[in-house]
Amino acid sequence: MQRVVVCLAVAIAVAGCAARKDVRTIRTTSAAGAEGRGHDSLDAFIQTVRARSERARPRTANEEVRTLEASEPSLADALRAVTAAPSAATHRAVAAHYVRLGVFDLAHEHFSHAVALDAKDVASWDGLARIWRDWGFPHLALADAYRALYYAPDSPIVHNTLGTVFQALGRRADARAQYEKALAIDSTAVYALTNLCYGWVLDGEAAKATDACREALRLQPDLESARNNLALAFGSAGDLPAAVATFAEAGDRARAAYNEGILHLARRRYRDALTAFTQALTSRPQFGAAEALARQARSRLREESGQ
Repeated sequence: MQRVVVCLAVAIAVAGCAARKDVRTIRTTSAAGAEGRGHDSLDAFIQTVRARSERARPRTANEEVRTLEASEPSLADALRAVTAAPSAATHRAVAAHYVRLGVFDLAHEHFSHAVALDAKDVASWDGLARIWRDWGFPHLALADAYRALYYAPDSPIVHNTLGTVFQALGRRADARAQYEKALAIDSTAVYALTNLCYGWVLDGEAAKATDACREALRLQPDLESARNNLALAFGSAGDLPAAVATFAEAGDRARAAYNEGILHLARRRYRDALTAFTQALTSRPQFGAAEALARQARSRLREESGQ
């Protein structure tokens, strides 16, 4: 059951494997080796990565961009500022707005302009790494994550981002090591604690996961990603009542019921799963994910009954 819970964990609503406060083939040794050879080699390596992966980046339609600019005054102001005085800071500000709005291709473009103007712009290297990770290309994120680490070896945010990249690559021990380095620098870094909790869940270390998430919640009681990861830790240990109660503490009845259904699916308790997904749909009729998994639970029940 534990391994099934881990596989299904990605479906947990707002589970937050990767922190958004900073809160997915090039061999990893290539990035590390390039960094060790000095600035010129690393620059060449990064440029090669970008050239080869240019086609992988999704593009935002011009009409969508114009609509965003018209509806987001702060974005429009940032764009005017970067036009009037292009700099690493103004490009980074525009990129941050696009990240907030989920327009990652344009965020990537402006972060790239920022590092072209200031090769030591750590926040932009870190932003580029997170975009590649969130696009599902963690192998392409490594070069930018290493560059951020090169310029800011004492940044907990940078260590955390590199950890999330390693986690997306399946290098879980390396990921945990980076989260622990972030916490050694800043013991109150709740994003690293939350990610460390999730990393321990993936390795079946429920007690260690529980400790990490409880500490994150002590520091920030309203952190939903930590609460969901704590529930996953309980679920991976087989303590379903504690998991369900922890999900419910978030206060969103639809999400709590949905997440409960996920845990029931992991235990192959399809009737209980269907009941939970139905409850989620009662609370939120347009909850598409709950509707899809309710159909899956019904299908499994029919298979069990031989219909």
